Amino acid sequence: MRRSSSTRSSCTGSAAALVAIAVAASGWLAWQELWARGGDESLPWTDLTARTLAQPAGAGLRVYRTRTELVRELTSGGRSATIPPIDFGSRAAILVSSGPRSSSAYALEIGGIREERRRIVVIARERAPSLGNPGAATLSYPFRLLTIERRGKPVTFDLEGRP
Repeated sequence: MRRSSSTRSSCTGSAAALVAIAVAASGWLAWQELWARGGDESLPWTDLTARTLAQPAGAGLRVYRTRTELVRELTSGGRSATIPPIDFGSRAAILVSSGPRSSSAYALEIGGIREERRRIVVIARERAPSLGNPGAATLSYPFRLLTIERRGKPVTFDLEGRP
């Protein structure tokens, strides 16, 4: 039995549409990997953690563009905090915290900050207690307070060392 020409052209049109979608998706993925996330450059940063007394309640990465936002976050829930001076006119504050932990041996280390074409990435690693360094059994709040020059890009982080 012979197919009609309208069925044949319908199948050809569907196949062409699928090929076009596949080519577009491949192009988008290549653009994301090769251009959007490319252009890595190390970004200078300042660690203010040693001059900061605080117990950030939540885990994650947060960016603050004003002192009011940072103070509100660190003093919410009746907590007290001491925050060093930051020039928010030219810098942004980045708070990286892992939330409450059960040992004083937990710590956050910053491996660096890199600027990509479309975003800024903070590389952090959580150090956990070990048999050689169990720490004291006490509630701790590991965090890092960093500042970077304002760039107008979203800030994300890669946290290593935790599932």
